[in-house]
Amino acid sequence: MDAPRLPDDCYSSSAAWRAAALAGGLGLSLLLAVELSAANIIAIIPANGILLAALIAFSGRKLRLLALVLGAVSAASIAGILNGSAVAAIAFAVANTGELLIASYLIAGIRNRYREWQNEDSAERDRLTGLVNRTRLAEHIETTISRSEDVALIFIDLDNFKSVNHTFGHKVGDHLLKTVAGRLRHSVHATDVVARLGDDEFAVLLSKGAHPTAAEIVARRISDFLNAPMRAGGQDIRVGASIGVACWQTEMLSAHELFRRANVALYKTKSTARGTYNFFEAEMDRRLQQRQELEQDLRRALAEHAFDVHYQPIVRLATNEVIGLEALIRWRHPKRGMVSPSEFVPIAEEIGIIAPIGDWVLRRACQDATQWPDHVKISVNFSRAQFECPNLQDRLKAVLSETGLPPNRLQLEITETTIMADFTKANALLAELREFGVETAMDDFGTGHSSLGCLRSCPFDRLKIDRSFINDLTTSLEARLVLSTVVKLATTLGMHTTAEGVETQEQYDILKAEGCGEIQGYYFSAAKSAAEISTYFASQARNSIPLDERRRAHRD
Repeated sequence: MDAPRLPDDCYSSSAAWRAAALAGGLGLSLLLAVELSAANIIAIIPANGILLAALIAFSGRKLRLLALVLGAVSAASIAGILNGSAVAAIAFAVANTGELLIASYLIAGIRNRYREWQNEDSAERDRLTGLVNRTRLAEHIETTISRSEDVALIFIDLDNFKSVNHTFGHKVGDHLLKTVAGRLRHSVHATDVVARLGDDEFAVLLSKGAHPTAAEIVARRISDFLNAPMRAGGQDIRVGASIGVACWQTEMLSAHELFRRANVALYKTKSTARGTYNFFEAEMDRRLQQRQELEQDLRRALAEHAFDVHYQPIVRLATNEVIGLEALIRWRHPKRGMVSPSEFVPIAEEIGIIAPIGDWVLRRACQDATQWPDHVKISVNFSRAQFECPNLQDRLKAVLSETGLPPNRLQLEITETTIMADFTKANALLAELREFGVETAMDDFGTGHSSLGCLRSCPFDRLKIDRSFINDLTTSLEARLVLSTVVKLATTLGMHTTAEGVETQEQYDILKAEGCGEIQGYYFSAAKSAAEISTYFASQARNSIPLDERRRAHRD
């Protein structure tokens, strides 16, 4: 039978006296007796002094019963649920009546209230680390600010925690989080507050002299602690941390505003130099607002298909014939004008819309390509998000079926970093694409970290040499030697080579001498609209670009 529960007001002295009048025949559970520790019984004596000792002596024949009750109420007293007078009243009532029903009621009520107290505490704490949560941290901030004390709030984001969880499993991840919590506690004073805000997000609230200089010392200490290797899962793991700091000294700020400023500073760190720290500055607000507006406009542009696609010719060196076109996205913002892809593509990747944008470009490019000569391939940049989407081949088949473009006229450009993210899976996907008839090119070769083994194993059809190699061709013998080696390697592996960013006659001559097969760059033409490309093909009987036309296009 469940122990009966007393009314909520039973934890006062008067209620305890009233409880003494209750009568009945319920026995005291042995389980309750076991749960009550001797430590609790002893702990109450200093708190309530001679009075309780006298009560125990007075009730000699009921000593065991009284001791059990005192054991229960002592825990409540220590937890702040009962005060000393209430405990004395309960003890006196039990000692003089000996009613087991009273004991049962009292112990059940105290146990329930104690559980409520524990639940209230756990609702404000993170179960894994024992740190306070966001709600409790906000309360601490409001309390500190109300006292007009200086406050510094430090936001901490673990840089590589998700990859640790993925690689080593959640058990190691949990151990790592506990280690981080311990290092944060050791980084600050006992009066400071350490909180866990989310999976890999922590915060530290500094008070009592928390001026910017002191906050920077703590931020640097935390950065050093968390960027050092940590032992978890039997091995050293380097997770790293990005930090944002906001201080309050004279302004009237709310906890919400302090949270926001620390978060803005953290965003600055994550977007510019991970593993370090930044303090909030007013200029960050302006830049963040611009960024947020750009995000909204970017989403709207995707929904309204407000992008455009331009095409840069790829020319065969031996004949100066246009044999391909690279599709390049363009975005004309209604207020800001033309926005560079280098500005909005990283944002699209970060907010998770690069895949649908890439799919739109793919479909549009395939549609446009059906208007041009059959021997001209259309080359489309394929993002990592697109490459990792399920049913890749089915999606490509659907696009080609809708647009009517043969698979052998489509080439997907994939970066080294995309391939190296999961080499085995990427290699299998490349093989599927080749079997389907779609060609692939390793884009920006030389800027990533792929090995020659990767290049040998991956079934690419083309190697696109990054413009960084081309820029130094005329001034660096080493750059020319590297180019020569890359071209020979690609030829040996059965790949075509395309040099990107060709801008001068000298570069053109060197590339031709070294045996590079194809060239792309301003020397021949900037990227043009679909209408301009159609006009060009219509005017070229043999699809070649005379030298004077190349130079004119470069000047344009």
